[in-house]
Amino acid sequence: MTRTTEVKTPEERAAEALAARDGHEEPRGVEWQRAGGGPFRPAASGSMPPASTTPPASSSRPSAATRSSARTADTDASVVPVPQLIRDAVLLLARVVLGVVLVAHGMQKVLQGVSATAQGFGGMGIPLPEAAAVITMAVEIGGGMLLILGLLTPIAGVLAAVVLAGAVVFAHLSNGLFAADGGWELAAGLGVGALVLAVVGPGRFSLDRLLLRRLRGPETPAGP
Repeated sequence: MTRTTEVKTPEERAAEALAARDGHEEPRGVEWQRAGGGPFRPAASGSMPPASTTPPASSSRPSAATRSSARTADTDASVVPVPQLIRDAVLLLARVVLGVVLVAHGMQKVLQGVSATAQGFGGMGIPLPEAAAVITMAVEIGGGMLLILGLLTPIAGVLAAVVLAGAVVFAHLSNGLFAADGGWELAAGLGVGALVLAVVGPGRFSLDRLLLRRLRGPETPAGP
């Protein structure tokens, strides 16, 4: 007698799965197949789910230090790269020259005396001429010395720029451009130079950099 193989429909397999709840044998994987999950493949014992290959969110974002260094690199970028040593040497030269000129002008006013300087300021229409004379002497001599030393450079540069801006407005602007005619070119050039030093900084050859290193302390060596 020939036995034919019975082919069960999905409905019959589902019925067998329901019957297994009453103690009958359940064909393995019937419910999985009924749910449309494809052929049933039991997981091997002790197997671990595959690790996710997606990188953590933090690794895809640049750190704050990376962003800061990128901004610094963009700020210091130049079409023609300048070595740091030359950069610092030029800043030192600019500070010394500008500081010497300021000190010389301040000493010239001191030798003339406060009264004579104030009288000249009054003739130019500068308000409070005596106070303006004393302030101008102090800024030109004191600020010039600070620029030469590279000490408190931003403060010295801004104060010198303010005094020189006043000189341009009250003393030289009406005389045209050229300094030979009493024009504003010299005062404006010195003022802009002082302002540039205040913004850019004094460079490594300065007391500002020395004090900053002492405040920060010794640098910690990098790890392996």
